[in-house]
Amino acid sequence: MNKLHPLSLLVLALWFSSAALALNAPLWLLGVWLLSLLAAWLSRSLDLKLWLRQLIRLLPLLAVILMIQALFVKQGRLLGGQGWYAVHAVALSNGIAFCLRLLILLGSARLMLRLEFEDYEAAFAGLRLPEELGFMVFYTVRILPMLNRRLGHNRLLLRLRGLDWRKLPLRARLLVYQRVALALLAEMLTRSGIQAIALELRGFRSPGPRSRLQQRSFGLGDLVFLMSLIALTVSLLILYSR
Repeated sequence: MNKLHPLSLLVLALWFSSAALALNAPLWLLGVWLLSLLAAWLSRSLDLKLWLRQLIRLLPLLAVILMIQALFVKQGRLLGGQGWYAVHAVALSNGIAFCLRLLILLGSARLMLRLEFEDYEAAFAGLRLPEELGFMVFYTVRILPMLNRRLGHNRLLLRLRGLDWRKLPLRARLLVYQRVALALLAEMLTRSGIQAIALELRGFRSPGPRSRLQQRSFGLGDLVFLMSLIALTVSLLILYSR
């Protein structure tokens, strides 16, 4: 998949996100999730150790989602329990489907994070869309990972100063969160301003044709990939509608 045009990879990420929102059955969502893992592995954007670490961190959130669905949704066949802690089939199915949707969306984001700015530029140029739009999408996709890295850096600085905010009282912890969040917001705005100035100095909005170091064009692999994706979509629609 590394030889595919960047637009094909963006279409694939969009396809996974759309399938996650359109499908409701847990088995179908599980299949889409496995396909997203396969695509991430083929595109070399799947670091197994990092993925397992992220999945372990997500387990408490997934458990809370399942618990909320089980306690507040009382529809379908009773699976076990009674009264307020009764678990019904619809609740369990909805909870599993929501968790799988979250995992699929994270996989789609992983595919998009693999692409550099030149890839977004080539993808949007293939659609004859403005170059500014490609940069906006690229920068938006990269904001959350950047903030996550800066948050980890701030946590390290606090620990080096002998401050462990996990052991602080709730009020003091919220105060630390507030100050760190304001610092991160100010840094993000400053960074965005510097990026805008750098783009203007490089003639980002200058008219006329542009020269590129690497020319990206669609090939036979992209055609086969897109036709296969269309065939898969049609097959899913036919099987899911039954």
